[in-house]
Amino acid sequence: MPIAMDTGGAPEEETVVLPHWVVLHRRGSTRCHNSLDAARVAVDKNKTAAPLDMDGGTSCYVSFTLAPPQKGISCLNLHLPEKPPLTPGIPPTAYSFLRATDNNLVLFDISNPEKKDKKLVLVDISNPDRSCYRQPPADLFVYKAGNPRPSVQCLPPYLEYSTRPFLNDYLTTGILQLEGDRFVVADLNVYHKKKGMRAEICVFNSETEKWKIISKIDLGQFPELWSTHYVLAFDGRFLCWVDYFSGVLLCDFSKNIDSPSLCYVPFPGGKEYPDKVRVDRYFPERFQSVSISQGKIYFVRIDNDFHDRIHGRCRRCPELHDRKRQTTQNITIWTLNSELDWKLHRIINLDSLWVQAGYRDLQIHQRLPEFPTISADDPDVLCCLLTEEEFHGNGWMIMLDMKNAHLQSCESVGMKGHVNKFPNAPLLPTAFCKYLERPTGN
Repeated sequence: MPIAMDTGGAPEEETVVLPHWVVLHRRGSTRCHNSLDAARVAVDKNKTAAPLDMDGGTSCYVSFTLAPPQKGISCLNLHLPEKPPLTPGIPPTAYSFLRATDNNLVLFDISNPEKKDKKLVLVDISNPDRSCYRQPPADLFVYKAGNPRPSVQCLPPYLEYSTRPFLNDYLTTGILQLEGDRFVVADLNVYHKKKGMRAEICVFNSETEKWKIISKIDLGQFPELWSTHYVLAFDGRFLCWVDYFSGVLLCDFSKNIDSPSLCYVPFPGGKEYPDKVRVDRYFPERFQSVSISQGKIYFVRIDNDFHDRIHGRCRRCPELHDRKRQTTQNITIWTLNSELDWKLHRIINLDSLWVQAGYRDLQIHQRLPEFPTISADDPDVLCCLLTEEEFHGNGWMIMLDMKNAHLQSCESVGMKGHVNKFPNAPLLPTAFCKYLERPTGN
C-alpha cells in the first residue's frame, strides 16, 4: 500500500489539469502528515480535496491525483493526521479502496487494520437464536464532485441481519445516482437453492438513510457458478453486476427501489469456461471488460489462452498450446442494444498492432494488451495496459483506434518504483472529474 510522508504543510500542486474522464487505481494512496492542520494546508489549493468527517468532526482529508487516460493511472489520496509508521512493512492506521462511481459520485471505503480483530453482532429480531457474529465491513463513504467544493458523506454502518455477509467484497458494491440528489448503494449475493438461483441485494437508500435486504428468487436462465467481478451504473436506472465468465445482471431501480427488477444477459461470442476456472476467479478482467461510452454499454474481449495455461491444459497438451498460438488473435467489441441483444461494434487483428512502428519501438515481444477500457468520450477508442513480461517489468498505457486499427499513443506508466505501477486489481473508469470546478483559464 503506497504510503507518503509529509511533515510540513506545503499545499499540493499535483492536479494541474482536470481531464473529462480518468481511469482510477482501485487502491488508494495513504499520505501521512504531522497534524490535521498540516493535512488541511497540504490540500488547500487542490480542487479535488474535501474534508472527511467521522464521529462528528473532521478526521482527515481526501484528494485525487488525476491524469488523462493516455498519460497514466489516477488515484485517490487519503491524508491522515499522523506520522508514518517507523517500522517498514507496518501498514498505516487506515487505507482506502475505490468500489464504484456514477456521474459525480465516487464510492470508496476506509479500512482500519485494528477493526479486523473485532466482531459485529447481527441480531435476527424474529429469531434471536439465529443471531451471528461477523467481521464488520469497512466504513463506506460517498465523494461528491461539484461546485463550489467537493464533499464527502459517511454512510451509516450496515447492521441488518442476513444469512449471508454483505459489503465485505470490494468488487460487488455499486452506486447509482437517481433523479435529484438521490442515490442508492447496493451489494449483491447470488447463491444456489433447490428451487433455483436466489439473489439477495443489500440496498442503502439516501432518502431514508437506511439499509434494507431485498430477496429475489426467480432469476430465470442464470448460471449456477456466478461471481461478481465488476459493478457499474447505467442510464440513471440500472446497476449492472458483471461476471466476466458469464454475462451481466441488470437491476432496474427506476420504478421501485424496494423491489427492483432483474434481467440477465449472457455475453456474446460463445466462449465457455470450465468449472475450475470459474471457481478460482483468476484474473478474468485481464482480457475482458464492460464499459459505458456515450450512453451505451460495450463489452470487450481480447483473445487469449491465459486460463488454459494456468490450469495446465496446455502443459498436458503441447499441441493444443501450439495450435492456439497459430490462430488469429483479435480484439472484439460488442454493444448492447435497446432489445438487450449484443451487436458487433468493432474487431481488429492484433497482428495489425504488433507490426506498427510505435509498438516496435518498445522493443518487446508480441504482448497482449490487458485491462481494456472503452473511452468514455469515444466508443472507437480503447485504453489498455501493456507489460513487457507477464505480471512483471515495465508497463505502458496505450490508446487504440479500433475503427482504423491504429496505435494512437503509448505512455510509460509501469516503471519499477513508479507511483502508477502496474495494478493487480481492475481499473475503474470514471467521468466524475468533469463535475469539478475548472481551474481559471483552463
